[in-house]
Amino acid sequence: MVAITNNKGFPLALVKAVENDSYSKGRADRSVTGLLAPPRQAALKDIHEDVLTEDVSERTFALYGQLVHLLLERSGEQDRNALTEERMFTEMMGWTISGQTDTITLTEEENWVVSDYKFVTSYKFKRNYSGELTMPAEYEQQLNMYAHLLRENGFKVDGLKIVAIYRDWSKLEAKRDKNYPQLGAETHDVKLWSEEDAKAFMEERVRLHQDAETSLPYCDDEERWAKKDSWALKATPNSKRARKVFYGSNSEAISWAMNPDNKIKRGFVVEHRPGANTRCENYCLVSEYCDQFKVIQGF
Repeated sequence: MVAITNNKGFPLALVKAVENDSYSKGRADRSVTGLLAPPRQAALKDIHEDVLTEDVSERTFALYGQLVHLLLERSGEQDRNALTEERMFTEMMGWTISGQTDTITLTEEENWVVSDYKFVTSYKFKRNYSGELTMPAEYEQQLNMYAHLLRENGFKVDGLKIVAIYRDWSKLEAKRDKNYPQLGAETHDVKLWSEEDAKAFMEERVRLHQDAETSLPYCDDEERWAKKDSWALKATPNSKRARKVFYGSNSEAISWAMNPDNKIKRGFVVEHRPGANTRCENYCLVSEYCDQFKVIQGF
């Protein structure tokens, strides 16, 4: 159990709300969301769980989960052929895996549709210049593992949905940019994998987490949310936006700028933007116990 601190002096009501978070994976080795975490991070949490602390200032995001609970409670979902916040279990490769869906709704064909509510930034579902929307991979993976859990518990699933509630939505920005979410909340369909693919993905995540308990793997770039060093070519020192960003070297940026075909005027600057391991530096409770992170930092 992670101990909650209040070093930033947050109001008592927020402290209590974080401390009283009712989330639990139940009597399981991992939850679906736990399986999506980096195996190294999860294993280190298990090893150091008795000494881990987290300040309430870093946990306010968890309150959004409680808001979803209240939203579903008030909506009366239970009264319209739906089940809310059902935690289900399955056995896989010697482990018990659990997952709690926000809502599953019975269709006229007597199949079930899984809906997961997300409080997210508008940028998460902003379309590209072609108007196409890319579903975050972790959402697709999470909902398809829920689908596998439901099948293992006798439910036939034929649809997956993300209900995105944008916590920073701007009406003015929606008018200005057609690719920005046009409403403060939207429902997005999620690709439903085959039963075989969902099972295989879940088994692979379980295997990775089980292996990490005996031999800690390194977190890869994606798991560390790593950003490489870059060099931003700017027309002037005061330019807010870069004309072009290079990931090779400073000399590569200068060579490109000096090429007459690229029509860059004199007075340009090349700004070095150091790389970062965003998850390790800002969002990992066990980074201080991680030898890999110490090596990255040069310790």
